[in-house]
Amino acid sequence: MSFYRYLSTTVKSSTGNFQPPILSGIVKQLSKFSSQNELIEYSQRPIEYTFPNNMIESCSPQYSTPIDLIKRASDLRDQLLVRLAHCLYSFQSIPFLPAANPTLLSLHERYLKAFENLARFSKIETINDEEKFYEFINRFFIQNNDVIGLLSTGCNEAQKYFKTYKVLKGFLDNVLHKRLSMRLLTEHYLELHKQQKSNKINSDWRGAISMKFSPAKAAQQCINDVSSICFETYTVVPHIELENNIHEPIPFFPHIVEYILRELLKNSMRAIVEYNKVSFGNIQNVKKYFDDNRDKPLCKVVISSDPIDEVFTFAIKDEGGGVNASYDEIFRYMFTGNVMETDEANKGKIEEIDVLSDFQERMVHSSKQMYGYGFGLPICRLYAKFFAGSLNLQQISRIGADAYLRLGYIHTNSTRVKI
Repeated sequence: MSFYRYLSTTVKSSTGNFQPPILSGIVKQLSKFSSQNELIEYSQRPIEYTFPNNMIESCSPQYSTPIDLIKRASDLRDQLLVRLAHCLYSFQSIPFLPAANPTLLSLHERYLKAFENLARFSKIETINDEEKFYEFINRFFIQNNDVIGLLSTGCNEAQKYFKTYKVLKGFLDNVLHKRLSMRLLTEHYLELHKQQKSNKINSDWRGAISMKFSPAKAAQQCINDVSSICFETYTVVPHIELENNIHEPIPFFPHIVEYILRELLKNSMRAIVEYNKVSFGNIQNVKKYFDDNRDKPLCKVVISSDPIDEVFTFAIKDEGGGVNASYDEIFRYMFTGNVMETDEANKGKIEEIDVLSDFQERMVHSSKQMYGYGFGLPICRLYAKFFAGSLNLQQISRIGADAYLRLGYIHTNSTRVKI
């Protein structure tokens, strides 16, 4: 029995029956949920997809019709209601025990409230209505920044109660896919509103889409960001080389590329540092090795494009020893692999560790981590597929790993990318 069916039965039952304390809150919410019929109706509607090339064209300065924010807001309301309903259906379809997890339960309730508030929102017919809708959507966008963190926490707590990994993966894939589409549509509308109200024409942007996105600049910014995290975590940073073969900007959603690159770079930097820490015994020796070999990058990022296939590619090649896991394991939700250890002959060197430096290293390590609950790679692959691309990994034992990220163009007439 799914959690939703149980709750529906509980709500209809007499109030005198015993309800476990953990369920009483959500049961009350469901019993007061006045938009239940609308939720069923919207969950049965097919999703009407939006294509990025149309999003670019419809808000181009050369477009004959001015941007109608009232219509945009009204359309977004309907798009979000359908996607929220589909997302809630995923929550309501999982088995009882994982659905009763407090973290997942709170997220389920949050989406229920969001749907009800959006369903109650009055028809958007005036400029004043659109302004109120903008404020509502802006709050919705900000309040849901922590969804991935809550999903990872809840699913880690409840993973043993899912019947199979297939059920868990299906739930997470569906929720994360709908979340991404909602965030892209929401961010695009919010940016269009701000650009329209500022009365300043900026040819570099069409809503949330950068028309002059530079993959090389994005990669360098991500290298800088992750290097800072790496230094805070380990007190050392491996040298990374960037090779760029794309010299013309392309339209894209910058934060998507930046999110994926940060995750991939964190994996590579962590692997390089920890693999060399095992080899050299302590972090001071690793630092000396990095300093002495600045001309030999231990990680290389290569950027290229294929106009015929309408994709651009990032290849991230590291010498971090690889991961001691199969290909399928690496892309499983909740998998957090350990980097390859050196052979038995090198393990004896680990004993020569400076006590003070090791204590300092552990103190710094506790302040900020380079890894989490094992959601990074599965989400990155999901995002890559969303943008008609792929994420693949090749490993060379005791040497390192190569990650290949392909993303499809969004400015062509192709309908491969749909939001």
